[in-house]
Amino acid sequence: MATVADASTESDSLRDDLRTTVQALSAAVQALTQATQVLRATTSMMVQSMQQPGAAGVGPRPGAAVAQINVWEDDPFSEASPTENPVAQPTIGEAPPTVVIQRLRWQIAEARSEPAQRAPGTPEFRFWNAESALTRCAGFWAPLLPQGTRWSTLAPVLPVTLVAGQWLNARYRRIDGLQFFRDSVNGRDIFSGESPDVVCHEMGHAVLDAIRPELFHAASSETAAFHEAFGDMSSMLVSMQLPSLRAKILGDTNGRLNVNSRLSRVAEQLGWALRQRSRDSVDVDCLRNAANRFFYHSPSTLPPTAPANLLSTEPHSLARVFTGAFLDALAAMLSLNGPPTDAQLEAVSRDMRQLLVDGILTAPIAPAYFSQVAAAMVQAAIARNNGRYRPVLLRVFVERGILSPQAGGNLETAPVPNVLPVRAPADPYPGMGIAPMEFGTPSGSPTLLAFGESVARGFQSDGATAPSLPLLQVNAEFLETPILVHAPNESSPFAVAPAALGGSRNAPDKPSAADVALDFVEDLIQRGRLQPGNAKGIVANMSPARTDRYSHTLEQTDKGMVLKRLHFDCGLCDHDHPLA
Repeated sequence: MATVADASTESDSLRDDLRTTVQALSAAVQALTQATQVLRATTSMMVQSMQQPGAAGVGPRPGAAVAQINVWEDDPFSEASPTENPVAQPTIGEAPPTVVIQRLRWQIAEARSEPAQRAPGTPEFRFWNAESALTRCAGFWAPLLPQGTRWSTLAPVLPVTLVAGQWLNARYRRIDGLQFFRDSVNGRDIFSGESPDVVCHEMGHAVLDAIRPELFHAASSETAAFHEAFGDMSSMLVSMQLPSLRAKILGDTNGRLNVNSRLSRVAEQLGWALRQRSRDSVDVDCLRNAANRFFYHSPSTLPPTAPANLLSTEPHSLARVFTGAFLDALAAMLSLNGPPTDAQLEAVSRDMRQLLVDGILTAPIAPAYFSQVAAAMVQAAIARNNGRYRPVLLRVFVERGILSPQAGGNLETAPVPNVLPVRAPADPYPGMGIAPMEFGTPSGSPTLLAFGESVARGFQSDGATAPSLPLLQVNAEFLETPILVHAPNESSPFAVAPAALGGSRNAPDKPSAADVALDFVEDLIQRGRLQPGNAKGIVANMSPARTDRYSHTLEQTDKGMVLKRLHFDCGLCDHDHPLA
């Protein structure tokens, strides 16, 4: 006769079997969904190759009149002198984009209309305004990316959705690309996909994920913050490719780029909308301003959240240390050429682009990642432009505390990168049935910088093969069981550290990769950004008001519970309603 204990054991066993079955079904459904999205995007790409402006056989007839489109020159609320309640700026007219970026294709989900001068707020305007910004952004970065660089999305063509729902946000996800949203604030309709700043920020995430996919899942406050910094730097650099905007930037700043201006201010309209709901969540005149004086602090000494006038480990907040240094460096680079001109401003923006790409490709993903990128850029400057930018880069990074004075001295004897050839693979999408001719002749840079013969070639991977950092087990009292994380633990050729960790008698001990990862997980929990998955205890009990706040999840694998990133978004994410 069965006992009560036997019945209880049998019930537990059935419950475990049921849970296992549900998890298996969930994984299968997710896999099928991803496969369907890849096939759908591939089909769309084949069709779009014959529909995109500028595609073979589709361009305007010689001598035919070219239609004009209306676009925002900058963010819709961009003003020379910011006001409390800005009005939308006038649009400008331009020819519709005709350039096809062969290896960095995208597909806007909304219907393509005939090019014409449409009114803001209409679907037709959103399409062409976004198409213009996307073309400008991809066209700016593509020439310098190593040959064979591909998106890290699951689909070979980057999906773009201009109105993905109601939300004051925009985001990049590998599963469905760039997503923009809309909301109504004080009677004004806000479409995040109508701001070139926001569009180029989100595509910046996709570009960085294509160059260095190992950063996507890295459990580190500084790698997450650098991703956000790169998005803002992408917005600023791409804006300088418009001659009309370059003229206004020079006029606003009198040639001193590192002052508050329409260049330094990113996403004014989205920032205004968020201030109406949470006054101190963003800067007083935009979403984020690169004209700041933030000095580096170790993430271990910072709170997980803070008002916009203070630093925290929240990635968009911490990112401002690097974007501030970036703008200082850009200003210093421009000043080397004497009185600034339009041509010099454009040239300096492209020189900075090269140094950023060099730094990203050669910097190891280590605990003090800001310092590693800074050191890699300083050393790359020796191999570029006859070394003329190295002194100003070194000075700026030391002044911002991203490099300690001692680190600056150590770089004098540090290794210098060499030039390596790189070639695109013969079949850019093996097994996908996509002919190489669909992507034209190999585009991008035929060389890259490296230390010796070693180079991370994640840029030639796609969403299915994108590499991640090695797994490291993390234990903590607030975790019921240990979890695995992709820890920033690559070896470095540089003996460098930030000011907070090197050269000070009272500096804290240099953190290990495990320390950095543990702090990162703790901050995710405190901000309500970790989707619990199968986790129990405190993680499962910290569910936020809306599940789209989650940036990370705990994924059950055959190796154990692994921390994985879900998405990057474009704004501060620590308020239940405004921006997750």
